[in-house]
Amino acid sequence: MRKIFKRFASFFLIPVTRWYLRKERKYTYKGVTVKVFQGVFHPGFFYSTRFLIDFLLTQSLRHKSLLELGCGTGLISIICAQMGAIVTASDVSQQAIANTSTNVMSNQVSVEIINSDIFDNLQQRAFDWITINPPYYAKSPKTESELAWNCGENFEYFQKLFQNLGSHMHTDTNTIMVLTLGSDLENIMSIGQRNGFQFELTMERKVLFDGKDFLFRIKKVKPVA
Repeated sequence: MRKIFKRFASFFLIPVTRWYLRKERKYTYKGVTVKVFQGVFHPGFFYSTRFLIDFLLTQSLRHKSLLELGCGTGLISIICAQMGAIVTASDVSQQAIANTSTNVMSNQVSVEIINSDIFDNLQQRAFDWITINPPYYAKSPKTESELAWNCGENFEYFQKLFQNLGSHMHTDTNTIMVLTLGSDLENIMSIGQRNGFQFELTMERKVLFDGKDFLFRIKKVKPVA
């Protein structure tokens, strides 16, 4: 069944999404309207962004430092800033950074925006909250827009993420990651465990196409020998 989900996404959903996003679009969720630039991940096409937002809306974020790793349109960052969080939005894609900047200005919130390949330009800063909606298809990204979908044939995105995540967490950091049944959960979790992290399932929901989305808390533990 998972193979069917992956094939369906690879051969139908992703191409259709790219076709739809050949032009700039608008999307509204929880009263926040954002523009979606060409090639930037659309927060309404898949449930992952809304899943993260719905969870974060139940949390106390006021005066908490929060990093949205892979901000895309910046929708999550904008809503968290409205909740009173001290928000940093980062993305490896220049187009996503431009998209987030436009939406932050139009929604009149304060968000620090940084162009960064995962943590490369974030120095050794630690955050109270880190939200991650990662690329998880095991293919090499060939274009900038594919960075939102493909994590590399050998899961290079997750290798780099978990090798550096600990430097940006303190004792009470809440690190939240959304994954789907259509991703290679076993491989991704194995990479995390080898680097000293465990996945604690917080929520799960049935979704169209991918079957289920999962919300995990990522916690530091002793590395697997």
